[in-house]
Amino acid sequence: MNYKEEVLKFSHILENKGYVNAMEGNISIVDRNKNELYITPSGKRKLFLDEDMISVIDLDSEEQIGGSLKASSEYRLHKAALLARPDCNAVIHCHCTYLTAYALQCESVKIDCCTAFLAVKGEIPCIPFGMPGTTEIANGLEDALKDKNICLLGNHGVICVAKDLEDCSKLIEAMEETTKTFVIANQIGKTKSIPNYDEVLSRFGS
Repeated sequence: MNYKEEVLKFSHILENKGYVNAMEGNISIVDRNKNELYITPSGKRKLFLDEDMISVIDLDSEEQIGGSLKASSEYRLHKAALLARPDCNAVIHCHCTYLTAYALQCESVKIDCCTAFLAVKGEIPCIPFGMPGTTEIANGLEDALKDKNICLLGNHGVICVAKDLEDCSKLIEAMEETTKTFVIANQIGKTKSIPNYDEVLSRFGS
């Protein structure tokens, strides 16, 4: 796999969707064999990136060993997510509008009126605020990602893990669009839970 090419491709996709920008959001994928993290650089518009700009971090030493630009300071968040989920190789941290709105309220998102949220067992948890660029941002992340692939970062944004960047981006897109629709639906009127929701949820996870 060309790791830099993968990071570049999804960086462009996510900026086109408005989920990341020059100041916010980062995308990474890990080479588990070499324990090297390929991640977007700091403070650069994702649409203007090329492969040479993708940063490479040695996760053992946390030293940057590749890339013409400085790595995002959020590499520690990505490292923590990948340590929490050794079955996953990709991480997306972004600031998509509707999920981030919940994060700014430090609230989990609970939606029981549509089937899309069955993929996250009805809830996206929110962990407390931690200072960006430090190890504190990952406090609570291991527990939050224990049985889910996505969670909110209090007063900050969203993080998602998956086996690859395709699955990672698909889950974020689905959860963001569902949350957007949920917010709009509640502006129109009152949403109604799926009948026998707990039973449906248990059947979905079986």
